[in-house]
Amino acid sequence: MKFKSLYLFILCGLLTSTVACSDGDNDYIPPAIEEPEKPEEPGKEDEYNVPDFILHKEGEPFDSYRGLVMTGYQGWFGTPGDGCSHSKHKNTEWYHYRENDRFEPGVLRNSIDFWPDMREYEVKYPVESFTLPGGGHPTVYSAYDKSTVMLHFKWMKDYGIDGAFMQRFVGEVIDNPDGKDHFDKVLESAMDASNTHQRAICVMYDLGGFTPARLNKVLADAQDIMDKYQLKDRTKQKFYLHQGGKPLITLWGVGFNDGRPFSLNDVETLMNGLKEKGFSLMLGVPTHWRERRNDALPDAKLHDLIKASDVIMPWFVGRYGMDNYANFHSLIENDVKWCNENKVEYAPLCFAGSSDRNMHPENGVNERHGGQFLWNQMYHCIKSGAQMLYMAMFDEIDEGTALYKCLNKKDVPSNEAADIYYVRFKDGNYSMVSKPGTDDAKYTLASDYKVEFGGIEDNLPTDHYLWLTGQGRQMLRGEIPLSGTLPARK
Repeated sequence: MKFKSLYLFILCGLLTSTVACSDGDNDYIPPAIEEPEKPEEPGKEDEYNVPDFILHKEGEPFDSYRGLVMTGYQGWFGTPGDGCSHSKHKNTEWYHYRENDRFEPGVLRNSIDFWPDMREYEVKYPVESFTLPGGGHPTVYSAYDKSTVMLHFKWMKDYGIDGAFMQRFVGEVIDNPDGKDHFDKVLESAMDASNTHQRAICVMYDLGGFTPARLNKVLADAQDIMDKYQLKDRTKQKFYLHQGGKPLITLWGVGFNDGRPFSLNDVETLMNGLKEKGFSLMLGVPTHWRERRNDALPDAKLHDLIKASDVIMPWFVGRYGMDNYANFHSLIENDVKWCNENKVEYAPLCFAGSSDRNMHPENGVNERHGGQFLWNQMYHCIKSGAQMLYMAMFDEIDEGTALYKCLNKKDVPSNEAADIYYVRFKDGNYSMVSKPGTDDAKYTLASDYKVEFGGIEDNLPTDHYLWLTGQGRQMLRGEIPLSGTLPARK
């Protein structure tokens, strides 16, 4: 990676800010993108990234992942009354908000650790089981509503995020009509949003739920998407992400050493089938894919599959925190070197923080540190030679990685259960019980976990992590200095 030095200068002008809708309470919604303040240090030269890619121009097709800052998009939230097939069944009506078939206060009774900031949503669904600090009930959204997806893609444009990888979970769309209904509708809305807001879009199959018996069904599903959206015709879906002259498709979950019910040979067959259909390929791989240890299979075939792909994205969520990220610097640098030598594009993952204690109350919390943790990752990845970034995730409030607008900590609903119950924990599995048992499992009074909803830090605007991601894109493109110092927002 080469860098150039420029004398400190003043950036003039502000990008047009976005005026957001309010929910009738005149709450201030901060502007989208503003240039960071530059510290005035006379005599010091700034260092800038020198991109090894052609800068993408707004309104042009996306012919390569190179130079882009993309985000993962779950799009999996649903509610009673949203019209999805899931809403017809009591156990699935709060789709992905629920835990143990309910959406109520208390650990193991809801699956989210952050709460979305709902002020700009067109369609809102009240949640009467929760109470806000000042009284009244909060609302949530459904991704099944097109207006929700359109708003999210608008935010991507407003804050300078290039686009999204649309998660498509094999276990939820194959042999599951209700799940297919949901994700088909979300993808259709996202394709429209991609064209409307000129954001890159790419389908990503999560191989959770994949088995050899479903291989041909996944290929058929991919063919249906190719045909419906005419992905090879750039005049139809202009902003679908291409790589090497072909529409890109992603397989996430390749090579993990966690007992998945498929082999690398099965993945190879799936990859070959997708290539025959005209796709280029990106693989989501374990953190230690290069050394084939820890979370990665030791099988040398993993490298063969990686070399046969166009792009790889290693999964880093939960692998490090603020205190030990420096231990991963050399790993990322060597990943970049290996990929350059083997002519595979490398998209390192960056995440704001993580928390999933309502689903797993024994787990810890990866704090955000006001964005410094996220900034450290973006800075080091770019300095190490990465030419693209994968941001996890845009809307993942279940595991607390969400970049989009969430409530500040002071504004989140109460998570205190109305009754007394216990959590049984053994061998990584949780269940709710009315009283402690006599076996060797761990039993904990649910309220003793003291799990509250996380939130955007109270001293920060709710769009802080969207704005910071956009600043990371500018750093990648060489438009602001390459610096480990968290940018200041005017």
